[in-house]
Amino acid sequence: MAEESLNSNHVRRLSVTCRHIDKLLADMEGALSVDESKQAFPEYLLDVTPAQRRMAENYIARIRVQLTRILDGQRIERPEPSIPVSRCLHSGLTFITIAAEGLQPRYMRGYGEVSSAARADLDRIAAEMVVLTAEFDRYVTKEIHGTTRSAAEEVVKPERDDKTC
Repeated sequence: MAEESLNSNHVRRLSVTCRHIDKLLADMEGALSVDESKQAFPEYLLDVTPAQRRMAENYIARIRVQLTRILDGQRIERPEPSIPVSRCLHSGLTFITIAAEGLQPRYMRGYGEVSSAARADLDRIAAEMVVLTAEFDRYVTKEIHGTTRSAAEEVVKPERDDKTC
């Protein structure tokens, strides 16, 4: 009797693991390019020389080649990209709006008494962030995504839970 190849569970696990490794490599690439980042609060301190960075990028590229060889060798198809960038932007903006609204005094009271001066500051800070985020989201939904769906319509419309950003 011939030895069986990978079953569907093995195939799925191998594919998911390779995609996870690729995502970790992308995170590493982001860390390596922290000096080019426009982040307000960078997480990483660049402690590698340009030569070390090039070497690390070379290893990352080699690992990616190996990942594709593994999947090709097992005749496992690599999934096509399926999440629109506009959806990722919209989802991120939704979370930013929630976070900014959480800065309002009524929510901050849970962290202690909020003075009247602090209430005014927090209201202004939250409002500025919410307005700017809403402006960006309108651009994303109208100009990039080509729709004018409201946030309520987004919540009501069922989406596949494995296709979010």
